[in-house]
Amino acid sequence: MRSVKIVQSGDFHLDSPLVLHHLSFRQQRREELLLAVRRLVDYALSVQADLLLLTGDLFDSARVTRNTLDFLHREFSRFSGRIFITPGNHDPYTLESPYTTDPFPPNTHVFGDYEEVYLPELHCVVCGEGFREAVVTRNLLERISAPSTAPIKILLLHGEVTTGASRYNPMTRESLRSSGFSYVALGHRHEYSGIQREGTVSYAYAGIPEGRGFDELGEKGVITGEVFADGVNLKFQKLAQRTYEEVPVDLTGCLTHQEMLDRILIAGKRADTIPKILLRGELPPYAILDEARLEGELSRHLEEFSLVDLTQVEKEQDPVMAGSLKGIFLSVIKERQAKGEGNPRHWEEARKMGLRILSQEEF
Repeated sequence: MRSVKIVQSGDFHLDSPLVLHHLSFRQQRREELLLAVRRLVDYALSVQADLLLLTGDLFDSARVTRNTLDFLHREFSRFSGRIFITPGNHDPYTLESPYTTDPFPPNTHVFGDYEEVYLPELHCVVCGEGFREAVVTRNLLERISAPSTAPIKILLLHGEVTTGASRYNPMTRESLRSSGFSYVALGHRHEYSGIQREGTVSYAYAGIPEGRGFDELGEKGVITGEVFADGVNLKFQKLAQRTYEEVPVDLTGCLTHQEMLDRILIAGKRADTIPKILLRGELPPYAILDEARLEGELSRHLEEFSLVDLTQVEKEQDPVMAGSLKGIFLSVIKERQAKGEGNPRHWEEARKMGLRILSQEEF
C-alpha cells in the first residue's frame, strides 16, 4: 500500500522577545529555539521522511533577524525531501513578511493563497492556505475540498477547531469531515492533540517543538509516521532539548535558609528542565522563608527558574494566644474571610506573612 512519510511541526515562534525570562537568559533561549530547527531536520533525515510540514507561526512576528533567516536557509537546504509551510497569525503571508522578502531554498514551498502542489513521484498532492493577515475570522475550510489529482491528499492549515467564533480560522469538525483529505496537518495550538478523526479524515496538532515559558509545560515534539490514501499511522515523538516543568518541593521540617536551599536544589537542578519551583509544606511561623534571598542563591546554580511560595504556616498550639497580638491578628483575618471580603488567596498570604513577622518580634 502506497504511503508518504511525514514529519509535522510548527509554532516555533522564532525570534520571540521572551520578556518573561530574565534578561541574561533570553538570548540563550532564543538560540536554543533556533537549534530546535536543526534537531527537526536531523530527525526528519533520520526517519527518511518525504515531507516536512510546518503549520504556521514559524516566526513570532515580521521582525526576523538576518541570523535566523540564514540559519533556516542552511538547515532547510540539508533536507532531502520537500518542505511545506503555511503561515499563521503571527507570521502572515504579506508583502513585508520574510516569506516574500527572503526566498527560501528550492525544496521549500510557502503557501499564500490556496494552492495544490502535485507530487507524482509520491502519488500525493499537498495543499495549503496561509494567513494573509493576523486575523482570519472565516473558516478557510469551507471553500476547500480535496482534489482528485492523487490518491494521497494532505492539507496544511493554521487555525482553531472549534464550535464557536474565533479570530484564527475557526474550523468546524463538519468541515474537516467533508473536506475529503487523507490528512489535515494543523497548527496554532501549542499542545499535541493526539491523532483525531472525523469520518475518513484524520487530523492533528503537533504542538510546539520547544517550549518558551512556564505556560508551556511538559514534553514537546513533533508528529511523525505515514499517511495513506485512506488513513494514517502517526505518532508523537519527543524533540525538545529542555522542558518547562512544575517541580514541587516540600519544605516541611526546614528551619534554616540553607536547609530550604539544599532541598530545592536536590529537586530542581536538572540539565533538561527549566523548573517552576512550587514551595509546599508547613513551616513554623518563626522559620524565615526569604524569597529574595532564595532567588539570589538559586540564580548561582540554575540558569533560569520561577519560584512560587505555596507553603502554609503551622497552626499555633499556644492556649494563651487568643489574647495575644497574634491572636487578635488571626481573629481579624478569620472575620474578614467569613464575610467573604477580598480574595481568599490574598487573605492566606496575609495570614502567613503576618504570623512570620509577629513571630520574629518575639526575639
